[in-house]
Amino acid sequence: MDGYSKDIVKEDIEKLRSIFPQCVVEGKVKIDQLLNILGEYDEKDFEKYEFTWKGKNECYKVARERTRATLLPCESESVNFNDTENLYIEGDNLEVLKILQQGYYNKIKMIYIDPPYNTGSDFVYKDNYKDSLANYKNIVSSTGKSNPETSGRFHTDWLNMMFPRLMLAHTLLKDDGVIFISIDDNEVDNLKKMCNEIFGENNFIACVVWERAYAPVNLKKHFSESHDYILVYAKNINELVCNGLKRNDEANNRYSNPDNDPRGVWKSGDFSVGPAVESNIYKIVTPSGRECYPPNGRSWRVSEEKFKEMVADNRVWFGENGENVPSYKRFLSEVKNSITPMTIWKYGEVGHTQDATKKLKELFDNIHTFDYSKTVDLIKRCIELYTENDSIILDFFSGSATTAHAVMQLNAEDGGNRKYIMVQLPQLCDEKTEAYKNGYKNICEIGKERIRRAGAKIKEEMENTENLDTGFRVFKLDSTNFNRWNVPLFEDIDINEYLNNAKEIVDDRTEVDAMFEILIKNGFPLTEKIYSLDIDNYKFYHIGEDCLVLVSFEKNIPIDVIEQAIEYLPAKLILTMDAFEDTSAMVTAKHIINKDYSIQFEILGEN
Repeated sequence: MDGYSKDIVKEDIEKLRSIFPQCVVEGKVKIDQLLNILGEYDEKDFEKYEFTWKGKNECYKVARERTRATLLPCESESVNFNDTENLYIEGDNLEVLKILQQGYYNKIKMIYIDPPYNTGSDFVYKDNYKDSLANYKNIVSSTGKSNPETSGRFHTDWLNMMFPRLMLAHTLLKDDGVIFISIDDNEVDNLKKMCNEIFGENNFIACVVWERAYAPVNLKKHFSESHDYILVYAKNINELVCNGLKRNDEANNRYSNPDNDPRGVWKSGDFSVGPAVESNIYKIVTPSGRECYPPNGRSWRVSEEKFKEMVADNRVWFGENGENVPSYKRFLSEVKNSITPMTIWKYGEVGHTQDATKKLKELFDNIHTFDYSKTVDLIKRCIELYTENDSIILDFFSGSATTAHAVMQLNAEDGGNRKYIMVQLPQLCDEKTEAYKNGYKNICEIGKERIRRAGAKIKEEMENTENLDTGFRVFKLDSTNFNRWNVPLFEDIDINEYLNNAKEIVDDRTEVDAMFEILIKNGFPLTEKIYSLDIDNYKFYHIGEDCLVLVSFEKNIPIDVIEQAIEYLPAKLILTMDAFEDTSAMVTAKHIINKDYSIQFEILGEN
C-alpha cells in the first residue's frame, strides 16, 4: 500500500498485453508495433478526422495521475451510518472518482450525471492540473461566474473539465453498465464527440429528447427552448440488456376480445408487409366471399401454407361480418410485459422542470432551495430501464440529490435494494438566495437535507417500507491521514528526518479516519463496516465481520499480542513502525507471521 489511488494505466496495459503480448515490452507499449499489427504502420497521410482542442493531451494525463487524497467519514451528518449502503461524498469529483477506483472499479451498473451546461454562470469546475486537491479547496471558498463566455476558452475549459471525469467514469462502469448524461444545446455536439471517443461510437444507444417545459417563454426572440437531451452510452453494448418500460393501463386497454377468444384479449395487426416477397403474394378469400390481395409493393406477412394454419388456429381476423381485409391477432398474454422506450420523453410521462421545482419546494416547507433540478420520474425511468434490484447507481454531479431520491422511491415501489453514490462539490450558495437565508450555506447541505426529508416522506406515505434503506454515509474529500503520505511539498526539508520525527497519523485526524483510508486503499467498498477489537488492552481494528484486514496503531506491541492477533486469521495484518520496540522485535514478528503464508503482513513506514 503506497497511499495512492488505483493505477489505471497498469490495468490498461495488462488488458492490452492479454490481446497483443508482442506490443508490451518491460511494461511499456510499443506503439509502432501495435500500429503495424493493426495495419496502420505505413499510414503517411496525417490529415484525418479527429476531435481535438487545446489541453486534450493534458486531460489524458490528469485522468491517469494517481492521488493520495482520501475521504473522511462524517458520522454526525450521516443517517444510519453503521447499516446503510448509500453514500454521499462531498468533494471535487475528479479526485473522488480516482479514489473510488479502488473499491468500485468495474462495479457501477448505472451512472447518471447532469453536469454544468456551460451557460456562463454555472460553471465552477475550473481545474488546476498541478494540484487538484489544493484547487478544490480554493473552489469551495469562492462563488460567482467561473467560466464566462468572454474568457475566449468557453468550450475548451468545459471540455478540459469533462473529458478526464468521463474517462474515470468509464472505468467504474460494469461491462453491462450504462451512462445517462443530461445536456442542452450549448455542448451536446461536443459531449457526443467526447463520448464517442471514450465509450466508442458503437456503444452509443440513444439521444433522448426530454420535454422539460410545458409553456413557451414569450420573451424569447426566436424560439423558446422546451427540451433538453440525455445522451445514453453503454460500456459494452453487447453486454447491455434493456428492461424496457412497464406496460401501463393505456397500452393494455388497446386490447379487446370481440370474438370471445378463450386465449384472452387481443389486438389486430396489419397482415401485409413491405417490401414485397414474391412468394407471399397470393389471393385470400374472406368468409363473406370477398377476394383480397396485398397492396401494391407489399406482400402478405406469411406464406399461404402458414396462413391456412393461422386460420385454423383462429389467429386471423376478418372483422365482425367476415368481410374485412385480414389482420392477425396479437394476444396480450403472448406479448412481452414491457414496452421498448422511444427517444422522446414527454413531460406528461416524466414531468418537467417547473414541476420538479415545485415538488422540491414543497419538500422543504415551501422554501425555494435549488434551480433547474431534474424530476424524480425522469431519473427513475433511467434507473428502471437498465438496473437490477441490487445495482449501484452513481451520480457525480448530484446537485440537489434527485438521483438519490429516485433510487429510494423506486426501491419503495418494487422492493429493490439499489444503492446510490452521490458526489457533489460543496459550492457555496449565493447569500441573496432563499436557501442561504434559511441556513443552507452550500449545495451539499441542500442535497443531504433533501435525502433526509425524501426518505422520511417515502416511509410515511408508502406501505411495506420497513426494510427500505433511507440512510447514507457522508464522506468528505481531504488530504491523507498519514504524515508519510503528506510530506510538505516545495519545502527545503530532510524528508527522512521529517518522517522519523512525524507521528504516523496527522494531528487533527482520528484512528477511525485512518482506518477508513486503509479500507479505501485496500479496495473495500466505502459501505464496509469497521470494528474495534481489544487484545490484552491493545486496540486493534478490523474491516468486515470476517476480520479481512486487522490493523493496530499501538506502540510497542508485545510479541504474544501479535501472536494472538494472528489467531484471528486475517487476510492482511497492518502495523506501524512504532508497533515494535526495536528492529529485533520486528524481525521476530515477521518470522512468526511468515509461518502462515496466507497472511499478508504490512508495516506502515517500512521502506
